[in-house]
Amino acid sequence: MLEQGMILTNCREENSCESVFTALMEILRKESDIYQELKDCLINEKRLLIKPNLDELGQNNSAKENIILKARMLEEARVNNLKRIARSLDIRTNVVKLSQIASHAGHEQRKEIELIRDDLALVAREINALNAANKDLLDASMGNIKSSLDFISSIMSSESVYLECGKMKSAHKNGMYLHKEG
Repeated sequence: MLEQGMILTNCREENSCESVFTALMEILRKESDIYQELKDCLINEKRLLIKPNLDELGQNNSAKENIILKARMLEEARVNNLKRIARSLDIRTNVVKLSQIASHAGHEQRKEIELIRDDLALVAREINALNAANKDLLDASMGNIKSSLDFISSIMSSESVYLECGKMKSAHKNGMYLHKEG
């Protein structure tokens, strides 16, 4: 899956340069596929948060963890590949950027790298939006659970229901009404 053992010769030779950029594009394509899988997992997670199924949620979380592990491995391979290319091109910098390296590729490869980069950026934005939406669902659920527990706690408390004057005490937390349409 990952070509970390690839030896980089002098990149100033056209064939060598082409092969390292081809390897970089392959890693980027795999990253794009992995992030698309992660996006699909998050869409499924949202469905499971709305209509929970504990077994499916566990399976989805396991799949998500595996995808994240694969993404980290691919990221490491990409960074190593970028560093190799930078060294062979005598680019001396601590942080190697994809756009900087892509400018040294041939025209067709540069266009392909930029297309994959744009696709990765789009999927990353979609993943961030899905994560935010799922977080909001979880926060709302936790708020409802806390309110329900507070209500149950207030019902079970041994405090008096009446004030000394005979009027009813007002409960500070009487629970929360939830209206679900649809």
